[in-house]
Amino acid sequence: MKKSYGIIGMALALPIIIAGCSDESVDHSGMDHGESQQEEKNQENEGITEDGKKVFNLDVTEAHWMFNDEVMTDAWTYNGTLPGEEIRVQEGDEVVVHVTNSLDVPTALHLHGFPVPNEMDGVPGVTQNAIMPGEEFTYEYQADVPGTYWYHSHQDGATQVDKGLYGVFIVEPANQESYDVDEVVVIDEFASSEMDMGDMEHGDMDMGDMEHGDMDMGDMDMDGMTHAEMMNAMYDTMVITGKASPQIESIDVEERNKVKLRFVNAGLFTQVVSIPEHSFKITHYDGQAVNEPDVLNDTSFRIAPAERYDVEIEMDNPGAWGIQVFAEENQERLNALIPLIYDGYEGEELQTVSSVSSFLDLTTYGVVEELNVGEITKEYDMLLGSDDGGETFTINGKQFPDHEIYEVEEGDVVKVRIANDTDFDHPMHLHGEFFNVISKDGNPIQGSPVLKDTLNVRPGETYEIVFEAKNPGNWMFHCHEFHHANGGMVAEVRYKGFEPTFTPDPNVPNKPE
Repeated sequence: MKKSYGIIGMALALPIIIAGCSDESVDHSGMDHGESQQEEKNQENEGITEDGKKVFNLDVTEAHWMFNDEVMTDAWTYNGTLPGEEIRVQEGDEVVVHVTNSLDVPTALHLHGFPVPNEMDGVPGVTQNAIMPGEEFTYEYQADVPGTYWYHSHQDGATQVDKGLYGVFIVEPANQESYDVDEVVVIDEFASSEMDMGDMEHGDMDMGDMEHGDMDMGDMDMDGMTHAEMMNAMYDTMVITGKASPQIESIDVEERNKVKLRFVNAGLFTQVVSIPEHSFKITHYDGQAVNEPDVLNDTSFRIAPAERYDVEIEMDNPGAWGIQVFAEENQERLNALIPLIYDGYEGEELQTVSSVSSFLDLTTYGVVEELNVGEITKEYDMLLGSDDGGETFTINGKQFPDHEIYEVEEGDVVKVRIANDTDFDHPMHLHGEFFNVISKDGNPIQGSPVLKDTLNVRPGETYEIVFEAKNPGNWMFHCHEFHHANGGMVAEVRYKGFEPTFTPDPNVPNKPE
């Protein structure tokens, strides 16, 4: 059984403070009885096999959720837990996901990163009508691409994902290696001030549109704040796989264990992850393999919203360690330690990194492998902009729903040049296809091929990506900081001649960003 540890000591050269507390284990990390029962149910539910298919039932419902003994919320959840139930299947499985909407607002489910058929992409108004309250929708997938993925609502994502509608989807390869520990670490943030950013008007920051009218923002002066400044002021609790310090669950290991950790960023901030005093490899980006990954020491990595990094750690340094996670732009308020505890070291003070000095460079990491992307048949530019300093966002000067359309034909090899002309990180996510990153700031990739579905483009950076158009449909291409998408940073890849299989219902309030 995992245990929850209080952070009773740390030596950081960063301005991070984590409150001390007892090192006693807490059953179910502070869950109430209903949460405990649901956790046990989810542990037993690995998918029901029906007619040779793996079937999962997800009920979208509100639930009282305790992040720790002091911080709670009325979350929106899948099957009553946060994150939602982990869906883990084998390569080749036929997967069926039945979604029942028990909320009083519309929703939909998007399987992020996995190349589904267009009608299964879960984007209201683009691939389906939103699932109305009391209604159901069934998604079916062929699990033919192994990797670490996640699922989340794509209806009003700035609100619904922020309130808890996300979970992890894993496809294990047919030749899956055996691990002693194979766990998912889901990173998120929570605003204990209870301000609903999803309902906030961009441009005028209309405080009357907040969902929680009785929250106490203390002496905070909102006048003149930019969107980013307000987010930094509001979000004050780091959440790791549904729990906050001091009840973040430990990763329990033994010396010489083979350990795989799958990091998933389900939040809004670019996070920094530091693994203390252990060698490790990053084996996959967004679920896709890195060619001959190098062994890393004293190196941190950034993980932007919606990105995934699979990490293998050499367990050769017994002790009680704290894997450090902090939001790069808000590290004083959003930070946490994930206890990595060897057998026999339970309850000891967590040791941490002393400082963060170097970062992974995915353009030089791993071993070069010949990459034949084929002859480019279409080229497009994607200029990420903001005319007002960060309240509204554009792609090529256009805002959703009057957005940029990139037209392709099946078989095209498409190159897109993405340039960030703003002061913000933009994790750009392409639905329906993987893409190869071929250059950064004009320099070709010098390490392993980089195959991703979400690419963080930092201020001033320019990347070139290439994808083969082989999955017909209409596909969103947007920033996965949901407030940026809500502010307009959405484009679309449309296949020439493609006819959607659904008809938009004017009575359904589809809100795809």
